Amino acid sequence: MHEEIAIGGFGGQGVLFLGRLLTEAAFREEREVVYMPSYGAEKRGGTVWCNVTISDERIGALFIARPTIAVAMNSASLTRFEQTTRSGGVLVVNQSLVPETVAREDISIVYIPANDLAAELGDSGGSNLVALGALLACRAVVSVSRINKIMEDMLTKNPERLEINKRSLNRGYSWTQQNTQAARQV
Repeated sequence: MHEEIAIGGFGGQGVLFLGRLLTEAAFREEREVVYMPSYGAEKRGGTVWCNVTISDERIGALFIARPTIAVAMNSASLTRFEQTTRSGGVLVVNQSLVPETVAREDISIVYIPANDLAAELGDSGGSNLVALGALLACRAVVSVSRINKIMEDMLTKNPERLEINKRSLNRGYSWTQQNTQAARQV
């Protein structure tokens, strides 16, 4: 397996947290992994990206130009990732904040109302984990149970946030499995 994952959104959406979760999960599953965050000088609301490469082989390049998987949490990210996602790849789109549709037919698209599903669970801050659940339902780059274990380790002092995050991850995963019409497969 060799997956190059790009995640984008604006500050405050938990983009970097998703990257850290994927990185730690891949590391604990004894895979090769590289994590590269990128963000502007502004704190909340500015553009935030991160790249995570997960592989069974040595990783030769740090930069990802053509991701195999991309998660677009806002419209600016969709604009970037629609053009760059590799043919045969997966693009997860946060339909709650991204009204545009993808014209490409050579990639699988998952439209998930991440903010809406997280709000149904009582906290729209979990939209990033809803999107991660959708990603893992389409392509199991790491296990959901490993992500849950890492969150348990990271959030031992905040059990309420841990439960919301777990519910959000599982909601995105199950929603995507149950709503196959939301995903256009290539």
